[in-house]
Amino acid sequence: MRSLPFILGIFAASLLGSGAQVAVDEAKIAELQAAISKLVDVQTLESRERLDWQAKQASLQNLLELHQRELNLLNEELAKAGKTAPAHEEQTAEMEAEIEALKQARRLTAEAVVRNKPRLIQLTQIFPKPLLIETQSELAALKTWTKEEQAREGLMAMLGIIDKAEQFNRRFTRAVEVRDGSEVQVLYLGLAQAYYIDRGDKAGIGRPAAKGWKWESKPEIRGELVAAFEIMDKKRPPATVSLPLKLD
Repeated sequence: MRSLPFILGIFAASLLGSGAQVAVDEAKIAELQAAISKLVDVQTLESRERLDWQAKQASLQNLLELHQRELNLLNEELAKAGKTAPAHEEQTAEMEAEIEALKQARRLTAEAVVRNKPRLIQLTQIFPKPLLIETQSELAALKTWTKEEQAREGLMAMLGIIDKAEQFNRRFTRAVEVRDGSEVQVLYLGLAQAYYIDRGDKAGIGRPAAKGWKWESKPEIRGELVAAFEIMDKKRPPATVSLPLKLD
């Protein structure tokens, strides 16, 4: 189409320069020129519209690509949401199971405290005085414990008493107490047995019994006890001391 006006122009020029000018009147020439002009205008308009359409097409292509990217992102988010929902449900189920397990553990703990509380309190009646002093806070907490929803507090009080009793049973403990109106020094061999002496001539042995410790006078062992206490106080060199021991 771009070569058509140029060809028509050559054809018109050839008519004018060939001697046929007499046969072709000026009106036809003018009409032909007008037709050529209109054809050129149509071609120009067509070219402009084509350029405009190409520009619009590029713009639409960019817009389409933008929409496609947005659609891809939306699909990705939907896919993530689809994967997250089951995971969330699974985590919720795990948390609920854990909470139920904790509730069950608390119920079992409370039952254990309720079941063993009377027995442990009864056992503390045979605790020697130093051990009773060490465990007085735990024992008071256990005696006043009544709320099953606070199972942990009751259990901690029981475990505290048992732990301190076990430590006491593994060591020698010295204490100052009153026996038969006199101040005496006492040496406990754990929870198994104890010995005592005063500043005078008294000496004896103590053993745990059903309702507390039972003390028995043994003045004949005073010499050995004095030696034992002086060795522990580093008032005399280490030596072997023989003392009566009875284990039930």
